[in-house]
Amino acid sequence: MGLKVHRRCCALLALLIVALLPQLIKSQSKRLVCGYGSDSAAQDGYPPDYIPLEVCKDVIFKAFWFPKTVGRQMLFNDNDKRAFSNLVSSVRRRSSNARVIASIKGSQIDYSTVASIGSRRRAFVQVVGTLLLELDADGVEINWNYPGGTQEFGGSDFDRISMVLLLQDLRQMVTAASGSIRGRNRELWFRVSIHPNAITDSYNVPEVCELADVVTVDAKEVTGGDSHAPMHSKPIQLPRIPAALGGISLPQTIDNKYDITDSTQLWIDNGCPPKKMLLAIALFGVSYQYSNMYANFFGSSFSNLRSLGTVKKVEPYRKLCESLRQYGWSRRWDPYGLMPYATRIVQSGLEERVSYDDVTSLRYKMDLVQQKRLGGVYLDYVHWDDVYGRCGAQSYPLTSYVASRLQSIPSDIGFAIEWS
Repeated sequence: MGLKVHRRCCALLALLIVALLPQLIKSQSKRLVCGYGSDSAAQDGYPPDYIPLEVCKDVIFKAFWFPKTVGRQMLFNDNDKRAFSNLVSSVRRRSSNARVIASIKGSQIDYSTVASIGSRRRAFVQVVGTLLLELDADGVEINWNYPGGTQEFGGSDFDRISMVLLLQDLRQMVTAASGSIRGRNRELWFRVSIHPNAITDSYNVPEVCELADVVTVDAKEVTGGDSHAPMHSKPIQLPRIPAALGGISLPQTIDNKYDITDSTQLWIDNGCPPKKMLLAIALFGVSYQYSNMYANFFGSSFSNLRSLGTVKKVEPYRKLCESLRQYGWSRRWDPYGLMPYATRIVQSGLEERVSYDDVTSLRYKMDLVQQKRLGGVYLDYVHWDDVYGRCGAQSYPLTSYVASRLQSIPSDIGFAIEWS
């Protein structure tokens, strides 16, 4: 009798698993989030209807400017609202399951002030609610990745506490909005810094990651290195001061742990569940122009040219991949950052260095997503990819590669059913 009961229970369990498996797999699948900047997309002649929803199941609107205070209320910019509504209409018309997230861009002072004052915090939560209930957003992203409490970012040490208060209030609002329409789950997203000092000093990591549904690790750009998004940092090699100039004794190198790999692991070590984390990847290159006298003095291995009076420029990948075909560029590979870069002489006394991602370097970033079992990838911006395939045979080469890698990553769910 006991054996029959056991087999019957196993059969019922198997039927339950089969019934729930599609929902379980869906909930554990890796997410590909495609950033869409309405202003830059409009300049490029790229309307929302062009977004490839077959791979972009989450589209994030970049971005609502921080709402202005009018009396006791806070209001979003009307132009931002119209642009967002156009995006929502396009996505809803073409897909029944793609989701649209509204990102809110604010300065350190904006978020610090709102979070620390109760009346302003309530006004902010109320206006964020309009994005969900009136503009039909599936979620909202709080883009507060420069919190106070560190020497690098400045600001208030109280941000670590007030940030949690703000997220608690937003969590309640998002949960209430989800309950207002049956079967419509709304989400709270949070974009965070990868600076190691910010992770340890500015964020209450366990609280932040418990309150947010999605935590985007903003790894698109790292300050203080040759490559803008290095997988690993290289030791900073310091120049040797000749004895005739004072002969100051300096260490030959200084270790630096500010890179995508170490910072992502630091978020995990401090208590953030990897399945909630997205790795942000830039579909643009970052270039710096500098006087070649610095390169001659410090050597090509010096890792912080950008601090030496340089001029920074951000260029979409689709433009960059074409410009690198022009005469004068020398393409190379950063063995620490695991990224390509290129250099050229701009004019007399000036050099330019640009780092960027291609399919080869994205392989290492996707390996990180798989090895750390992260929740997915966040691309900025989808319309900055090689949309028309002008640099190769395939359109959207970077987006397509990331999508294919995410699909190939095994689900985190595993079942072991023993039939006896």
